[in-house]
Amino acid sequence: MEIRKLEAARGWIWIKQGYQLMMRNPLLSISSAILCVFSVFVALMLPVVGALLAVALMPIMLAGFMNICRALEENEKVSPAMLLAGFKQHTSSLVALGAFLMLGMLFASTVMVSVGGESFAALMDQMHTAQDSQLLMQAIAGGDSRVSLAVLLGLTLMLLLVVAWQYAPILVFFSGVSPWVALRASLLGTLRNVVPYTVYSLIMQVFTMALGILPFGIGMLLLLPLGLTSLYVSYRNIFPWLDATNPTTIDGGTETAQ
Repeated sequence: MEIRKLEAARGWIWIKQGYQLMMRNPLLSISSAILCVFSVFVALMLPVVGALLAVALMPIMLAGFMNICRALEENEKVSPAMLLAGFKQHTSSLVALGAFLMLGMLFASTVMVSVGGESFAALMDQMHTAQDSQLLMQAIAGGDSRVSLAVLLGLTLMLLLVVAWQYAPILVFFSGVSPWVALRASLLGTLRNVVPYTVYSLIMQVFTMALGILPFGIGMLLLLPLGLTSLYVSYRNIFPWLDATNPTTIDGGTETAQ
Protein backbone atom coordinates (compact mmCIF):
# COMPACT_ATOMS: atom_id res chain seq x y z
CA MET A 1 0.00 0.00 0.00
CA GLU A 2 1.61 3.23 -1.15
CA ILE A 3 1.26 6.23 1.13
CA ARG A 4 2.29 9.49 -0.49
CA LYS A 5 3.95 12.43 1.22
CA LEU A 6 2.48 15.68 -0.12
CA GLU A 7 3.58 19.30 -0.07
CA ALA A 8 2.02 21.89 2.25
CA ALA A 9 -0.13 23.46 -0.49
CA ARG A 10 -2.17 20.28 -0.69
CA GLY A 11 -3.97 21.36 2.48
CA TRP A 12 -5.68 24.15 0.54
CA ILE A 13 -6.15 21.99 -2.55
CA TRP A 14 -8.10 19.43 -0.52
CA ILE A 15 -10.56 22.13 0.49
CA LYS A 16 -10.75 23.63 -2.99
CA GLN A 17 -11.34 20.30 -4.73
CA GLY A 18 -13.68 19.19 -1.94
CA TYR A 19 -15.82 22.25 -2.63
CA GLN A 20 -15.78 21.52 -6.37
CA LEU A 21 -16.84 17.94 -5.68
CA MET A 22 -19.65 19.07 -3.38
CA MET A 23 -20.94 21.54 -5.98
CA ARG A 24 -21.43 18.80 -8.56
CA ASN A 25 -24.59 17.98 -6.63
CA PRO A 26 -24.85 20.42 -3.71
CA LEU A 27 -28.37 19.44 -2.65
CA LEU A 28 -27.51 15.75 -2.37
CA SER A 29 -24.15 16.46 -0.73
CA ILE A 30 -25.67 18.68 1.95
CA SER A 31 -28.69 16.47 2.61
CA SER A 32 -26.56 13.30 2.77
CA ALA A 33 -24.12 14.88 5.23
CA ILE A 34 -27.01 16.03 7.42
CA LEU A 35 -28.59 12.58 7.26
CA CYS A 36 -25.31 10.98 8.36
CA VAL A 37 -25.08 13.18 11.44
CA PHE A 38 -28.81 12.98 12.19
CA SER A 39 -28.86 9.17 12.10
CA VAL A 40 -25.95 8.97 14.57
CA PHE A 41 -27.60 11.59 16.80
CA VAL A 42 -30.92 9.73 16.85
CA ALA A 43 -29.15 6.46 17.65
CA LEU A 44 -27.32 8.17 20.51
CA MET A 45 -30.64 9.24 22.03
CA LEU A 46 -31.91 5.66 22.33
CA PRO A 47 -31.86 4.26 25.87
CA VAL A 48 -29.40 1.54 26.91
CA VAL A 49 -27.97 0.69 23.47
CA GLY A 50 -27.82 4.23 22.08
CA ALA A 51 -24.10 4.81 22.49
CA LEU A 52 -23.19 1.39 21.07
CA LEU A 53 -25.49 1.84 18.08
CA ALA A 54 -24.15 5.34 17.42
CA VAL A 55 -20.49 4.27 17.26
CA ALA A 56 -21.47 1.34 15.03
CA LEU A 57 -23.28 3.70 12.67
CA MET A 58 -20.49 6.28 12.41
CA PRO A 59 -18.11 4.30 10.16
CA ILE A 60 -21.01 2.83 8.16
CA MET A 61 -22.50 6.23 7.39
CA LEU A 62 -19.07 7.70 6.65
CA ALA A 63 -18.42 4.88 4.16
CA GLY A 64 -21.77 5.61 2.53
CA PHE A 65 -20.97 9.28 2.09
CA MET A 66 -17.56 8.41 0.64
CA ASN A 67 -19.38 6.14 -1.82
CA ILE A 68 -21.37 9.17 -2.96
CA CYS A 69 -18.15 11.19 -3.25
CA ARG A 70 -16.64 8.56 -5.49
CA ALA A 71 -19.70 8.58 -7.74
CA LEU A 72 -19.54 12.38 -7.95
CA GLU A 73 -15.84 12.22 -8.77
CA GLU A 74 -16.42 9.75 -11.61
CA ASN A 75 -19.52 11.58 -12.89
CA GLU A 76 -21.74 8.58 -12.22
CA LYS A 77 -25.43 8.71 -11.42
CA VAL A 78 -25.86 9.48 -7.73
CA SER A 79 -28.81 8.53 -5.53
CA PRO A 80 -29.52 8.84 -1.79
CA ALA A 81 -29.59 5.02 -1.57
CA MET A 82 -25.82 5.02 -2.05
CA LEU A 83 -25.54 6.35 1.49
CA LEU A 84 -26.51 2.88 2.72
CA ALA A 85 -23.68 1.09 0.91
CA GLY A 86 -21.88 0.48 4.19
CA PHE A 87 -24.72 -1.82 5.26
CA LYS A 88 -24.04 -4.02 2.23
CA GLN A 89 -20.25 -4.08 1.93
CA HIS A 90 -17.62 -4.85 4.63
CA THR A 91 -20.20 -4.12 7.31
CA SER A 92 -18.59 -6.25 10.03
CA SER A 93 -15.21 -4.56 9.54
CA LEU A 94 -16.82 -1.13 9.66
CA VAL A 95 -18.62 -2.01 12.89
CA ALA A 96 -15.29 -3.22 14.29
CA LEU A 97 -13.87 0.24 13.60
CA GLY A 98 -16.75 1.73 15.56
CA ALA A 99 -15.93 -0.58 18.47
CA PHE A 100 -12.28 0.48 18.29
CA LEU A 101 -13.33 4.13 18.43
CA MET A 102 -15.41 3.55 21.54
CA LEU A 103 -12.66 1.56 23.25
CA GLY A 104 -10.16 4.27 22.37
CA MET A 105 -12.34 6.98 23.90
CA LEU A 106 -12.91 4.89 27.03
CA PHE A 107 -9.16 4.31 27.34
CA ALA A 108 -8.40 8.03 26.98
CA SER A 109 -11.05 8.86 29.60
CA THR A 110 -9.68 6.24 31.98
CA VAL A 111 -6.16 7.63 31.64
CA MET A 112 -7.40 11.15 32.33
CA VAL A 113 -9.30 10.10 35.46
CA SER A 114 -6.40 7.94 36.70
CA VAL A 115 -3.84 10.71 36.27
CA GLY A 116 -6.06 13.57 37.39
CA GLY A 117 -7.34 11.78 40.48
CA GLU A 118 -10.07 13.21 42.66
CA SER A 119 -9.40 16.78 41.52
CA PHE A 120 -10.11 15.88 37.89
CA ALA A 121 -13.18 13.79 38.77
CA ALA A 122 -14.59 16.64 40.85
CA LEU A 123 -13.95 19.07 38.02
CA MET A 124 -15.78 16.83 35.53
CA ASP A 125 -18.77 16.59 37.88
CA GLN A 126 -18.77 20.36 38.27
CA MET A 127 -18.63 20.86 34.50
CA HIS A 128 -21.49 18.43 33.98
CA THR A 129 -23.62 20.15 36.60
CA ALA A 130 -22.88 23.70 35.46
CA GLN A 131 -22.63 22.79 31.76
CA ASP A 132 -19.72 25.21 31.47
CA SER A 133 -16.66 24.00 29.53
CA GLN A 134 -14.76 27.13 30.61
CA LEU A 135 -14.28 25.55 34.02
CA LEU A 136 -11.72 23.17 32.51
CA MET A 137 -9.64 26.02 31.10
CA GLN A 138 -9.86 27.86 34.41
CA ALA A 139 -8.63 24.78 36.28
CA ILE A 140 -5.66 24.40 33.92
CA ALA A 141 -4.81 28.09 34.24
CA GLY A 142 -5.10 27.77 38.02
CA GLY A 143 -1.96 25.70 38.14
CA ASP A 144 -3.30 22.28 39.18
CA SER A 145 -0.52 20.13 37.73
CA ARG A 146 -2.44 16.84 37.95
CA VAL A 147 -5.42 18.25 36.09
CA SER A 148 -3.17 19.85 33.48
CA LEU A 149 -1.28 16.60 32.93
CA ALA A 150 -4.51 14.62 32.71
CA VAL A 151 -5.92 16.98 30.08
CA LEU A 152 -2.66 16.95 28.09
CA LEU A 153 -2.51 13.14 28.06
CA GLY A 154 -6.20 12.88 27.20
CA LEU A 155 -5.97 15.33 24.31
CA THR A 156 -2.86 13.57 22.97
CA LEU A 157 -4.56 10.17 23.06
CA MET A 158 -7.72 11.54 21.45
CA LEU A 159 -5.67 13.19 18.69
CA LEU A 160 -3.88 9.92 17.95
CA LEU A 161 -7.23 8.13 17.96
CA VAL A 162 -8.70 10.60 15.46
CA VAL A 163 -5.79 10.41 13.01
CA ALA A 164 -5.71 6.62 13.24
CA TRP A 165 -9.45 6.42 12.60
CA GLN A 166 -10.28 9.14 10.08
CA TYR A 167 -9.28 7.28 6.90
CA ALA A 168 -9.84 3.76 8.25
CA PRO A 169 -13.53 3.36 7.26
CA ILE A 170 -12.72 4.61 3.74
CA LEU A 171 -9.82 2.18 3.37
CA VAL A 172 -11.94 -0.73 4.63
CA PHE A 173 -14.88 0.12 2.40
CA PHE A 174 -13.05 0.70 -0.87
CA SER A 175 -10.23 -1.80 -0.56
CA GLY A 176 -11.45 -4.48 1.81
CA VAL A 177 -8.40 -4.35 4.07
CA SER A 178 -8.67 -5.50 7.68
CA PRO A 179 -9.56 -2.91 10.32
CA TRP A 180 -6.07 -3.14 11.84
CA VAL A 181 -4.35 -2.52 8.48
CA ALA A 182 -6.71 0.39 7.81
CA LEU A 183 -6.04 1.97 11.21
CA ARG A 184 -2.29 1.67 10.81
CA ALA A 185 -2.41 3.09 7.29
CA SER A 186 -4.60 6.00 8.41
CA LEU A 187 -2.19 6.85 11.23
CA LEU A 188 0.90 6.65 8.99
CA GLY A 189 -0.82 8.56 6.18
CA THR A 190 -1.76 11.43 8.46
CA LEU A 191 1.59 11.62 10.25
CA ARG A 192 3.48 11.51 6.96
CA ASN A 193 1.39 14.45 5.77
CA VAL A 194 1.29 16.42 9.01
CA VAL A 195 2.31 19.65 7.22
CA PRO A 196 -0.52 19.77 4.63
CA TYR A 197 -2.88 18.39 7.25
CA THR A 198 -1.98 21.28 9.57
CA VAL A 199 -2.56 23.78 6.74
CA TYR A 200 -5.88 22.11 6.01
CA SER A 201 -6.95 22.22 9.67
CA LEU A 202 -6.04 25.90 10.07
CA ILE A 203 -7.97 26.92 6.95
CA MET A 204 -11.00 24.88 8.04
CA GLN A 205 -10.91 26.64 11.42
CA VAL A 206 -10.98 29.99 9.65
CA PHE A 207 -13.94 28.80 7.56
CA THR A 208 -15.67 27.60 10.72
CA MET A 209 -15.36 31.03 12.35
CA ALA A 210 -16.43 32.82 9.17
CA LEU A 211 -19.40 30.58 8.42
CA GLY A 212 -20.38 30.43 12.08
CA ILE A 213 -21.64 34.02 12.00
CA LEU A 214 -24.29 33.20 9.40
CA PRO A 215 -27.83 33.05 10.82
CA PHE A 216 -29.90 29.89 11.41
CA GLY A 217 -26.87 27.62 11.27
CA ILE A 218 -26.58 28.00 7.50
CA GLY A 219 -22.80 28.10 7.72
CA MET A 220 -22.66 24.72 9.44
CA LEU A 221 -24.88 23.23 6.73
CA LEU A 222 -22.15 24.13 4.23
CA LEU A 223 -19.19 23.28 6.45
CA LEU A 224 -20.27 19.71 7.21
CA PRO A 225 -20.39 18.40 3.62
CA LEU A 226 -17.26 20.41 2.76
CA GLY A 227 -15.40 18.70 5.58
CA LEU A 228 -16.47 15.27 4.32
CA THR A 229 -15.79 15.89 0.63
CA SER A 230 -12.37 17.38 1.39
CA LEU A 231 -11.62 14.33 3.54
CA TYR A 232 -12.37 12.17 0.51
CA VAL A 233 -10.08 14.28 -1.69
CA SER A 234 -7.25 14.03 0.84
CA TYR A 235 -7.76 10.25 0.98
CA ARG A 236 -7.47 9.99 -2.80
CA ASN A 237 -4.28 12.07 -2.73
CA ILE A 238 -2.57 10.24 0.12
CA PHE A 239 -3.59 6.71 -0.88
CA PRO A 240 -3.30 6.63 -4.71
CA TRP A 241 -5.24 3.43 -5.27
CA LEU A 242 -8.85 2.37 -5.16
CA ASP A 243 -10.59 -1.01 -5.10
CA ALA A 244 -7.27 -2.82 -4.80
CA THR A 245 -7.39 -6.52 -3.99
CA ASN A 246 -6.21 -7.08 -0.41
CA PRO A 247 -3.39 -4.49 -0.39
CA THR A 248 -2.19 -5.61 3.06
CA THR A 249 1.43 -4.48 2.71
CA ILE A 250 1.94 -0.87 3.71
CA ASP A 251 4.55 0.85 1.59
CA GLY A 252 6.59 3.45 3.42
CA GLY A 253 7.20 5.48 0.30
CA THR A 254 7.89 9.15 0.85
CA GLU A 255 7.60 10.62 -2.60
CA THR A 256 6.37 14.18 -2.77
CA ALA A 257 3.39 14.49 -5.08
CA GLN A 258 3.22 17.70 -7.02
